[in-house]
Amino acid sequence: MVQDLRLSLRAIRAYVAVVDHGTITGAAKEMNVAASAVAAGVDQVEAEFGADLLIRTRARGIAATAEGRDIAARFRALLEDYADVMDHGRALAQSLSGVLRIGYYAPVAPAFLPGVLHPILRDNPALRLALHEHDNDTVQDGLLSGQLDLILFAGQDLRSGIETRVLLDLPPYVLAPAGHPLDGATPLSLSDVAQYPIIQLDRPLARPYQERLFRQQGLKPDIVARVDSTEMVRSLVGVGAGISILAMRPLIDISYGGDKIRALPLDPALPKLQLFAGHVKGRPRKPVQVVLEALVDFAATPEARRLICN
Repeated sequence: MVQDLRLSLRAIRAYVAVVDHGTITGAAKEMNVAASAVAAGVDQVEAEFGADLLIRTRARGIAATAEGRDIAARFRALLEDYADVMDHGRALAQSLSGVLRIGYYAPVAPAFLPGVLHPILRDNPALRLALHEHDNDTVQDGLLSGQLDLILFAGQDLRSGIETRVLLDLPPYVLAPAGHPLDGATPLSLSDVAQYPIIQLDRPLARPYQERLFRQQGLKPDIVARVDSTEMVRSLVGVGAGISILAMRPLIDISYGGDKIRALPLDPALPKLQLFAGHVKGRPRKPVQVVLEALVDFAATPEARRLICN
């Protein structure tokens, strides 16, 4: 049964030092503390065990009983294990090794996250990644519950306890098949968009965001399909089933089905989505710091600007 840890490390070290040196004075010198502090530590140990573990004599100083020597040996092992744990913890904080668990908002991260992570994996062979697709709510829950180390998400509903960095401001844009009547008439208004069938990305953040855009302007678009996959949205748009509103522009203009699609800017005054990187508040371990810095660096590059349709 686990008991309360009533003995301090200082008391344990004092006891071991006294057994090793045979005097309070010698132990105090080794520990660089006052003799009274060493004596108090030894008294704490003996009181905890309810036994006299040391024999004190004027002629020979202090000697451990058989039980006292056994306790000292166990304490030494405990102190060594403690030192190993502390060394391991410091290594975790400084080394790029182990598993880094990243949660991401599916409609945005695949466009750039692999390119950010690849150089880090290449240069740190002891690092492993676990990537998990989430919506904005579950990704924050996963971080706060300790299931994730770093998250990428969009929106404004931020949970307390998460430290965030804004990576990009993402204006909405229209995805249309090549040759669509709206192609070339930019920037488009929502009134222009509402004249055509809509393929809606049905994700926890994307759907309410799109509905809010139309509602604020008193528009009721004809939504012909609700889809929970960005690639399916692109494919339906590609075959001409409708147009869509998205936030992050991929670097390719072809759907999975091989159809040409176009990203068309919308009115720049419309509300934008912000892309965040987040981790639990406090100093993150080294792999989180490195990936976070790489994401911030990427966000300042021309490649990142290409993901924004304006």
